[in-house]
Amino acid sequence: MDDYKYQDNYEGHAPSDGYYRGNESNPEEDAQSDVTEGHDEEDEIYEGEYQGIPHPDDVKAKQAKMAPSRADGLRGQADLMAERLEDEEQLAHQYENIIEECGHGRFQWILFFVLGLALMADGVEVFVVSFVLPSAEKDMCLSSSKKGMLGWGFSMGTNYHFHSWRVFVIICALPCTVSMVALRFMPESPRFLLEMGKHDEAWMILKQVHDTNMRAKGAPEKVFTVSHIKTPKQMDEFIEIQSSTGTWYQRWLVRFKTTFKQVWDNAMYCVMGPYRMNTLILAVVWFTMALSYYGLTVWFPDMIRYFQDVEYKSKMKVFVGEHVYDATINFTMENQIHRRGKLVNDKFTKMYFKHVLFEDTFFDECYFQDVTSTDTYFKNCTIESTTFYNTDLYEHKFINCRFINSTFLKQKEGCHMDFEQDNDFLIYLVSFLGSLSVLPGNIISALLMDKVGRLKMIGGSMLISAVCCFFLFFGNSESEMIGWQCLFCGTSIAAWNALDVITVELYPTNQRATAFGILNGLCKFGAILGNTIFASFVGITVVVPILLAAASLVGGGLIALRLPETREQVLM
Repeated sequence: MDDYKYQDNYEGHAPSDGYYRGNESNPEEDAQSDVTEGHDEEDEIYEGEYQGIPHPDDVKAKQAKMAPSRADGLRGQADLMAERLEDEEQLAHQYENIIEECGHGRFQWILFFVLGLALMADGVEVFVVSFVLPSAEKDMCLSSSKKGMLGWGFSMGTNYHFHSWRVFVIICALPCTVSMVALRFMPESPRFLLEMGKHDEAWMILKQVHDTNMRAKGAPEKVFTVSHIKTPKQMDEFIEIQSSTGTWYQRWLVRFKTTFKQVWDNAMYCVMGPYRMNTLILAVVWFTMALSYYGLTVWFPDMIRYFQDVEYKSKMKVFVGEHVYDATINFTMENQIHRRGKLVNDKFTKMYFKHVLFEDTFFDECYFQDVTSTDTYFKNCTIESTTFYNTDLYEHKFINCRFINSTFLKQKEGCHMDFEQDNDFLIYLVSFLGSLSVLPGNIISALLMDKVGRLKMIGGSMLISAVCCFFLFFGNSESEMIGWQCLFCGTSIAAWNALDVITVELYPTNQRATAFGILNGLCKFGAILGNTIFASFVGITVVVPILLAAASLVGGGLIALRLPETREQVLM
């Protein structure tokens, strides 16, 4: 029957020699027939399979089988996320009850003190450089372009002097140093540990909080009744290489990748996830608040110095065509202009020139000894047979001057630049009054935060601060500027406090620190930008800084009202 089958298959095909041989078959064909016996066309072996290439039908079948498994995986991921959200909601309510059982006492006060030091360190970091620079630039002989070299090492040698600005820097560094050490002895947030699935560690810390407060209240026998705390379902499945397996480099690499992915995922969750609109609004509010607040608080001392300079120059004395012969001058000459004068055989000894200009003046056989100067110049002068001994009248202080048989001997060493005179006390006074003025605002905002609400406090404080900015148009003296600065700082601090609170409450525990860090970094950028922009208009115009600050505050305050109110909600 098989012979008949293959005979039919080859019937009608003549061999190449032209003769028909009937049932004769080719040996190769017989071999192929033996192999394919019992197979139909659908069961024939795919030609590419010998080369390792899968059959297209097999690929389609595999994809069809994988599609349901992928869908199941996505559904499983969604179910896992839903389960975690449900766990977080249960944890939030349970955690509130646990904190109530732990009570409020000694532990919280210690925590307030440590975190207060950290906030102090954060508050002074923007101000300290602006207040220190005017004094530090003199000691370090820094030009305007080199002021940025100040937190770098330097050697003063024998010219080192421990001035007030150094004390100020040390005092400002104390909160940061103390808080950094104190935080090492504070426990991790138990809520964060629960979010990370570390139940036992969180329970131990909560028990520590409970026992510390109960001992302080005189009830050490009271037992912590919580035995089990809800732990949210964990999404991450990273497994670190333990110390018993792998090299130190592999373990470090795995930990780094795990941490980096967690940080990246948290950042993307805040920026691109369901909280992206809140993050965008908060970013605008943080930036506008920092731009106006830090810009103005640094602009105030600059404007006060400017008013000082204007008042100082208004008292300048001008001498024209004076002739002085055989005189000995050993007192301070300050805020004077001498034009077209003639000084012959005069002796300037152990004296101080302060803001003095000699213009078109003739010096003949004069003698300068032990002379120091600030902002003093000789312009278009003729200096003949004159000796300069141990002075700081350097070459750059003589502009288009002609020297005839004059000699410079033993010039003073040290910095060759002129700086503003000592106004350290006024600068520190302005800083102190501005910082002191926020105390009432802090107290009021703390008392009204839960009664008024976060949004109303942010919007109201920023709008009132914007109104205070317009009163700056009427500030034409030092005392008026100091007063408006205190009013502005006192009203705007309430917005800062409410902004900190709502930023914390709008995000879940495992994303809260990341979101706060992103917004705080944007705040620092706004502060630096505000310092740069506002300072550039000192002495030019007050319109641009005032309008920019007011517009930023109004815009930020109105945008803040679009945030959800968090006064009554339980923290997730």
